[in-house]
Amino acid sequence: MKQWLLWTLAVLLGFTVQAPAVTAAEESPEHWLQTMLAASRQTSFSGYSVHLSGGQLNSMAVYHAPIDGEVWERVVHMSGEPAEIIRKGRQVYCLHPRQSRGMAVSPPLGRWGALEESAKAVSRYYRFQRMGEERVAGRDSIRLNVEPLDEHRYGYSLWLDRESGVLLRAQTAAVGGMPLEVFEFVSIQMGAALDKASFEPSAGLQRRRPTRGDQPPPTRSPAQHWGPQWLPEGFVESDQVVQFSGQGDVTSRAYTDGLTSFTVFHEPESGVGSNTVSAHGATVAVHRQLADARITVVGEIPVATAERIAASVKPLD
Repeated sequence: MKQWLLWTLAVLLGFTVQAPAVTAAEESPEHWLQTMLAASRQTSFSGYSVHLSGGQLNSMAVYHAPIDGEVWERVVHMSGEPAEIIRKGRQVYCLHPRQSRGMAVSPPLGRWGALEESAKAVSRYYRFQRMGEERVAGRDSIRLNVEPLDEHRYGYSLWLDRESGVLLRAQTAAVGGMPLEVFEFVSIQMGAALDKASFEPSAGLQRRRPTRGDQPPPTRSPAQHWGPQWLPEGFVESDQVVQFSGQGDVTSRAYTDGLTSFTVFHEPESGVGSNTVSAHGATVAVHRQLADARITVVGEIPVATAERIAASVKPLD
């Protein structure tokens, strides 16, 4: 019996030695980021998730699939007022019941899926670390930490499905602070059979606002000659939109470092308002009243950074 046990142990050890080893590169943060990006483009899934922000908890059904060479996604609010967000490639639609003034909450899947276009630039402003393995939604996952390299950005933690690379949980936090926002799947079905009908909105919902393609082409206006004179290093202008309001054109300028983004609004308004700061989860809004305009900075950045940006908004040369 003793000889048989020794022989069995030797065989098992032999198989262990001969098993293919997992290389360090295959377990690196960079490898898992690329796996996540590929999963966002190629993997179909559906599931139920929760989103915690500003003390409010929302439950959502999420549908995600590659269709016609694009990534399609549909987010259905399961709690509170009915609302849906539908993304078809670069087109995003927010749908609400008629007369609704509620806001739809979107999971951070799109943000991380878009990282592919700017992964190299992002690495100059964030440090990526592999932190180990945990379970999320009943599945084994790899945890990655995304640490900002300055005080003008938040940090993130990501939990990626070990089998597919799909993002199962995302957490936003100030450096050394408690989580500001958490998104997490509680159940998920990989390889779900989804077709175009899966991305049709529920009955009784309508689009809140027109998409860029429905708007008239922007025109040059005095408001467009305003902009921030200071930006955190790495942020560049990614979009500019002009919308007409009762008192004049409202200009919005969006900025991103490839991962984090914020928007600066310039709205003609008589100087009767006040300077205010508000925050909801990871999103901050800073309002600065000028003599003839109101400046607003909105984004997932620290309050002090948003205040400095707002204070720097001046006429552009």
